[in-house]
Amino acid sequence: MKSFFKQNLLYILLFFGASTIFIVLLTLSFSYSEATEELISDIKSLHAEKDDLTTNISSFGHIEIDHEASSRDLSKLASKEKDLLNFLNYLVNAKENVSSKWDSKSAESVNASLTRLFSRLRKKCKDSNIILPSDLSQVSDSSPFSSSGTGSKDSAFGFSFSAYDGFWPSFSANEARQIGVQSEIVKSLVDAITLSSDGNHSIEILSLQRENVGDIDKANIGLDLIDLSGLETILLRQVDGVESYVFRITVKIQTFSLRKFINKLRPPFLLREVSISPVEDTASSSSSADNSFELDPFNTDPVKEEKFIPIVSKVDSKVDVVVEYIVDADRNLENIYENLKSSSDSHSEICIQWLEKSGNKILADKAKKFLDEDNR
Repeated sequence: MKSFFKQNLLYILLFFGASTIFIVLLTLSFSYSEATEELISDIKSLHAEKDDLTTNISSFGHIEIDHEASSRDLSKLASKEKDLLNFLNYLVNAKENVSSKWDSKSAESVNASLTRLFSRLRKKCKDSNIILPSDLSQVSDSSPFSSSGTGSKDSAFGFSFSAYDGFWPSFSANEARQIGVQSEIVKSLVDAITLSSDGNHSIEILSLQRENVGDIDKANIGLDLIDLSGLETILLRQVDGVESYVFRITVKIQTFSLRKFINKLRPPFLLREVSISPVEDTASSSSSADNSFELDPFNTDPVKEEKFIPIVSKVDSKVDVVVEYIVDADRNLENIYENLKSSSDSHSEICIQWLEKSGNKILADKAKKFLDEDNR
């Protein structure tokens, strides 16, 4: 037996070594198989999570497209806002706008300016071949005291401020300011009329009406108050932020002068309505009656020759012109800035970008400054 071990010692050692290695490997195999199963389970769960994430991501695939579309819409909206802002600035015409250039005056100063305005406008109309109405026109033609001259007729017209010709109630500063602004607008309107007439084309102003500016003015304005029934829908001040005054002037005018007058109405004047009706010409009708005759075979008197009557015998028309004067146009974009100040989730970068693209750089700079201070 001992000789057997001695003779096969190498094989026996190899056998025991291999057995030991086998047992060790078998033990390690069992131990690692459990870990492998755990790893496989983890990998499967990760694959499942990956599939879920892929599904979720695919469901949000439209976000990038929506972002690009919203960016284009933002640019379009900013462009439209910029165009609207430029259009409103064009209509306000701050360089020529009476309201923006109006200096602060007391009520007494406005009264003095209005009194001087009466004299200047009446003289200017007289020098420009403009006929003005007066209280004398209300007198019956059959009255022996009625006058046909235009010299005395020009003295009573108040250019929509008849109540304050020699009378001045106790206005507040704001109401007096608005009356002062309206008086300057009326001056510009009358100037346009005086520039539309010449020696061959006279214009007769029949009436000039305006809006009241407050309770005291409403109580005194009388017949100078304009009737806005049916006009509100055509006025630009329906747009939020737009402020304006509306005037109606009724004139007896020829087409040539009317075209010149309308062409002179530039912003901040906006032409809102023009109504034209023929003027009742009693002289023409009486003249045609005189020219009529009857054929009488037994009449020995010579037949009167028919006078030449032009085809167009009525060249004057009664025209109602409604104008809107834009006083101010505020887009009120301050609320965007206020929203940035009051809300923590207001998409400030988008708002600032929109403000910059729409031409509101001052507001954009204010918003940036506020956000910088808030981040500190």
